[in-house]
Amino acid sequence: MNCITCCTRQNEVSPAVRAYRYFRQQGFRPADRDSFPVFKQYEHSSGLQEMSAAIIASWSFVYHGLYRIIAGYLCGVYFYEGKPIYFTIHRPREKSACSLNQLIDILYGYSRGAALPFLQVKFIDEAYLGEYQDVPGYRVSTERRDSDDEYVYRVQDLLELSGTVNFYKRKRLKRCFDRTDIALRPMTGENVHLCMEIEENWCRGKDCTYCASFGGCEKKALGIMIDLFDDRVHRGLFLCQDDKPVGYIICERVSEKLAFLYFGKANMEGYFVYLIYSMFKTWLPDVEYMNLNEDMGSMGLRLFKSHLSAHELWPKYICTYTKADNGDGGQ
Repeated sequence: MNCITCCTRQNEVSPAVRAYRYFRQQGFRPADRDSFPVFKQYEHSSGLQEMSAAIIASWSFVYHGLYRIIAGYLCGVYFYEGKPIYFTIHRPREKSACSLNQLIDILYGYSRGAALPFLQVKFIDEAYLGEYQDVPGYRVSTERRDSDDEYVYRVQDLLELSGTVNFYKRKRLKRCFDRTDIALRPMTGENVHLCMEIEENWCRGKDCTYCASFGGCEKKALGIMIDLFDDRVHRGLFLCQDDKPVGYIICERVSEKLAFLYFGKANMEGYFVYLIYSMFKTWLPDVEYMNLNEDMGSMGLRLFKSHLSAHELWPKYICTYTKADNGDGGQ
């Protein structure tokens, strides 16, 4: 695990390793593809990607995530290089006898037991932010990071691409449709593995350290998604040139109004927009919104997502909890 490695001095381990071991001792379990049925039970009540079981299972593996069910809440703790250890909280479908205040007390106790200077909870919906801020007995600092906001598009806007501002996008799409060597093929459980070949071709020539610094290695997360792919639930397309797959897209409709775009790549410049357009034009035309998730601070992703179409930014927040008795003056 690249972010919880041992220190160079013999018999000494890093604080992250000690914290990881502590949480394992406290009954937290590794979050991975086998945890998917557990996460699926919490896929409700939120429009944000963290409530998608497929995303939790795929990316928790990359972030070395652990989880535990506490009084009905799904509580995750994540370890990622260069960032504080943080928690996520997913509410149970039925109201728990344990209040959010009580849960924060429990998680704060775990944080102190792991020798963490504070409890940090990430990816909080704006609708619930007031509850997280109003927890007695703590100093609570709140932060919103642009890199965490979700990019959400009205599907109608994506399909119409109306107005002068989208003139060249319409021209590029027309050129894509006019090419006779280009075809789209449905993704199935039998051919989904071809996504990895496309991803690996895209990775060639890229700086792995730089790429992974934004959100971990997408190729590892995609490997989990390939194992989880179910063509009764997910929708996928391959872009083929002369019958050879050169691009792919994987989506899931999670409600009547909302679909997530999970993964996608096109090894032909400009053709990822074609894949997005084709997916929603043919397979998901009656969905109101497409969620393309965050840009993770990557300027390339930010430029693509901000220029794709008219969009909304759905915010997520971070709350950090400290007490004066934690040995650092509450800072």
